[in-house]
Amino acid sequence: MAADPGLSAAGFHAALTVAVIGFDDPDGLREQLSAEELSFLSGRLGTACAVAASEFGGKLVHQTGGPRILVFGVPTLHELDAERAVLAAQKVLRTFGRDGFGHPVRLRCGVASGDGTIVLDQGPNTAPFEITGTATDQAKRLESEAPQGVLLISPETHALFRSDFMARKVQLQNGTETVFEVSPAVSPMARNDSHEADRAPPPFTGRSNELGTLRICWEAAKQGTPQTIMLVGEPGIGKSSLIRALMKETQADHPLVLSFYGSVHHRRTPFYPIAQGLYTFLGLKGLQSPTLLATVIQQLLDDLGLDTRRHRANLSAILKGGGLDSTPLQLNKDVDAPNETLVACLERLAAIHPVLLVYEDAHWMDISTLESVCLLQQKLGKSRLMTLVSRRPGKTAVDLTGAVKLTCRVGQLREDQTRKLAGLLRPETMSDAHFEQIVQRSDGIPLFLEELMNNAAEDGGTDPAVAASARVPASLRETLAARLSHLGKARDLLLQAAVIGREFVAPLLQDITGKPANRLKDHLMTLQRANLIYRKGAFEEGLFEFKHSLVQELAYQSLAPHKRKSCHRAIADALTQTPDRYPPVAVEVIARHFERGGDVTTALDYLELAGMDAVRVAAHRDAGRYFGKALELAQEIDDTAERERTVSRFLLLLGPQLIAKHGFASNEVREVYCKARSLSSIETGSAEVLQMLWGLWGAHMVKAEVGFAKQLSDDFLRHAMIRQDPIEVTAGHYMSGVGAFYTGALEDAETSMLAAVEASSTADFEEMVTRYSLDLGILARSYLSWCYALLDRPDALRDNCLSLETASLLSDHAFCRAFSSCFMATAFNFADDRAEAERHALTAMDLSRQEGFAQQLAQAEINLGRARSVPGDKSGLRLMEAGLKAYLATGAVLARPYAEAWIAEARLVDGDPQTVLEMLTNVRRFTLRSGERYFDAELYRLTARAAGMTRPDTHPLVRQLLAKAERQARQTGSRLHLARTSKAGG
Repeated sequence: MAADPGLSAAGFHAALTVAVIGFDDPDGLREQLSAEELSFLSGRLGTACAVAASEFGGKLVHQTGGPRILVFGVPTLHELDAERAVLAAQKVLRTFGRDGFGHPVRLRCGVASGDGTIVLDQGPNTAPFEITGTATDQAKRLESEAPQGVLLISPETHALFRSDFMARKVQLQNGTETVFEVSPAVSPMARNDSHEADRAPPPFTGRSNELGTLRICWEAAKQGTPQTIMLVGEPGIGKSSLIRALMKETQADHPLVLSFYGSVHHRRTPFYPIAQGLYTFLGLKGLQSPTLLATVIQQLLDDLGLDTRRHRANLSAILKGGGLDSTPLQLNKDVDAPNETLVACLERLAAIHPVLLVYEDAHWMDISTLESVCLLQQKLGKSRLMTLVSRRPGKTAVDLTGAVKLTCRVGQLREDQTRKLAGLLRPETMSDAHFEQIVQRSDGIPLFLEELMNNAAEDGGTDPAVAASARVPASLRETLAARLSHLGKARDLLLQAAVIGREFVAPLLQDITGKPANRLKDHLMTLQRANLIYRKGAFEEGLFEFKHSLVQELAYQSLAPHKRKSCHRAIADALTQTPDRYPPVAVEVIARHFERGGDVTTALDYLELAGMDAVRVAAHRDAGRYFGKALELAQEIDDTAERERTVSRFLLLLGPQLIAKHGFASNEVREVYCKARSLSSIETGSAEVLQMLWGLWGAHMVKAEVGFAKQLSDDFLRHAMIRQDPIEVTAGHYMSGVGAFYTGALEDAETSMLAAVEASSTADFEEMVTRYSLDLGILARSYLSWCYALLDRPDALRDNCLSLETASLLSDHAFCRAFSSCFMATAFNFADDRAEAERHALTAMDLSRQEGFAQQLAQAEINLGRARSVPGDKSGLRLMEAGLKAYLATGAVLARPYAEAWIAEARLVDGDPQTVLEMLTNVRRFTLRSGERYFDAELYRLTARAAGMTRPDTHPLVRQLLAKAERQARQTGSRLHLARTSKAGG
């Protein structure tokens, strides 16, 4: 497989955030300034952007002239790339000026997130010198439309924010697109519910045990026993949802709720979360004057009976230290242990109302804030206060272990809980297969599930194959990338392990990376401690698995394409050259590694092997998937002749799998064989041509295009007799026998089917199944059962069915068993043996349901209905009608004569002769047009019966119809129909 054109060895695709910063009026500047001044100004902008990019973890793209481009997420994706890009742009817009040239120059900026292709310099700094893609294009467009001194943010970037930048929605000039505007002067605030007001929280489900525990703790707190509970869990696991659920549960108790949110941008700002929470609690908005702030503080302390100089100084220090005051913090000698004032305030508040105190995202909180949690545990005696602290696994700035009474570890949802939540989030148009795929990819993490469902709803797609190839949703990339960004050298190992798959073995990883065993073990232990992988079994066995599929997908996508390609090839070579070093690997897995490693030819060989293995165990769906994938891959072969030969080969391999799954009548089957015919010459008479004729014959036969199907079967048998291949001779006699049966030449059909059975006894069974996915001997015996039933030879029928049932059981071939069971059920229904008909029909139904054989399932339903309707069971008619409808929906029509005859007979019992007469007239027109005449005698007999019931004075017409029935029975040789007609005439 060729590499992406135009990319150097250092070029790769990635999820990026791009900031584009330019002059507000570049044309006006060119008119006002000389070329030298403009060059100087442009250089200063480049320097300012380079400094800001470096400060916030981004890189400046090397280019000459035009707006400056800053890129974040290179070479490593970080959790806060979107916010860092905005912070860098804000700094440039705030600080850039035109010293020495008069008034300041105005800048404008656009920021967007999405996929992009980036080429890095080969030097030590890996500086980008080329960037393209949707994120860059959108950022440039936003920059061009941004007002002076303003940042315009794409919705994708805004969705990645963890902090509140006070962004407001604005319409672009075209009026059809909504983006977000951010002022350079606004500092990010810790997240809270306000910035997510336009997005409803996900449904809460599956946390009944955890919520029950919190409810018990709340009841204890209400009785005066303070509670401190820590919720620990991975990002997106549902800690915030659990807190919201508890808040909803406690509404009836009218608690005072104070929420303090950690901020990644203020982890070193003392009391920042507390200050923000108090600011909201006190109803203050925006920056306030020192006088107003002092008044509010004094009023609060006075209400609580704590209005002393020390408490006023302490509370003021908390609020000012939290960065909420516009004035610099001044040293105050009265400030003494601010946290003690906070605890005193909370204790007094709890005396008035129960208090629910929430510290969210404690992993991002400063030391002073976290010390308040410890002090609450030490100082509070009897108090109606419950403290909830949520954090991710890992260390916090202060060890809170001794400060909490209970640690609740919030884990993944169970599968039943995941399915319940998925059902609540599921878009209406989502297919079952897509739904199942998302449930599995989410790994029981609510945020993953929610974002995957949102992503699917936005795409509007229901095709799981498309969903499987989709990248990790942008809203999750940064969250997941945060877990990969601090791994050091172990990160590279994780990315290479991701290429192997969700599961991987240490020996294979060692072989493709070349790492010494001790270093490999150290890195694997690092990844285990980071909760990214877990070991399955003993360490010596070396089997590991990614804890989350989305982590594996992101790790895989984070590896540059040229490195992924070489890694896939190394894996494929290792698995094929030294297979004894590793546990057995499925053939299709090896094929995938060769494909993605760029070796199309070898990949096709392994896909063919995988398909053949599936065919041998009648796994037609799997075989069809492998051969279908091979067809897609074959399009990459450059040589036209070789490509057409390969496509033709895999079309002929795919055809029998589609026949088994959909039946001969499906459009998929007809399309495959018609395409194969266009690539072949019938006159060559090759094995491939005969397989193509087989598929075309079946597609036309089940459509009752009997005449054209006979031409194809004649061509097939002619070539088969020349080639004298036992399998092809078997198929040729079988095809001729089927044609003879449906045209009503029952004795000729018997002769051909017996010849097919005899030829099949000398054919190689494995090879027959490989070529046709069927045991042709079993199919021939199935038609013999129909012949013997209509020829009224009950002994031959019983003997043949016994041999047929034994052969189908020994073959262990699901489709052949379903096919033969259907035919035996029909034969015994012909012969009026209802018990045997019902037994075989039920067998066929069970097999067809399990394997997804739509046509056989429908025929089994028709037969079961017939077996039950004759004794007078009213459900039989409904079963036959439903079965016929399902059968016709597959595109097949061959069963119409006997199915509609049986339905007509059941309706006659119900006394509806007029409807029956119309039905039988239509089906007789069909047999006349198609040439399918084996059941005409029975159709004429039933028409005569319906006519006699409709009008008593139609005796001449009845006699005429019975005479036709007798004549048709003699022509076909159906002694069964002749006997019934004679009885009706007598």
